[in-house]
Amino acid sequence: MPGKINGARVEKLTIQDASRRLNISQRDIREYIRSGELKAERDPGSEHGRWLVLMPEDGWQDKFKTFLDKLDASITRWWWANKSKTGSVHYLENTGIENVEPGYLCGRRSENLWSSAGHAAADRCLECLMRATELGLPLFEEEVSGS
Repeated sequence: MPGKINGARVEKLTIQDASRRLNISQRDIREYIRSGELKAERDPGSEHGRWLVLMPEDGWQDKFKTFLDKLDASITRWWWANKSKTGSVHYLENTGIENVEPGYLCGRRSENLWSSAGHAAADRCLECLMRATELGLPLFEEEVSGS
């Protein structure tokens, strides 16, 4: 349901639809409305006065997601792909909650993650390193023992 605020077109969604779009609970949507972090108004066409959320600009995310993104960015992406910590350390492509089988930038899969703390730069998978560099991903060079 589009509307205009200060001449700009604003999309207005029910709390349920805003919850789906922003990927947060309806309870969180209501809390963000109460705190003023999200704007909402009563639907004048609604028999029961339901609330419509004025959708925020692209890129808005809730505090918990922002916290997780910061935490994720601070964690090393380099991991051993086997328990014996042999071969190469690989750059983890994704660290989501649902990540059951780790996948690395080079395409290799692993059954688990093993810390690579103190690894040498020469231990890194060349394919992972090239792909991470190409994508502009953080390499965490300060964690390499030889740096």
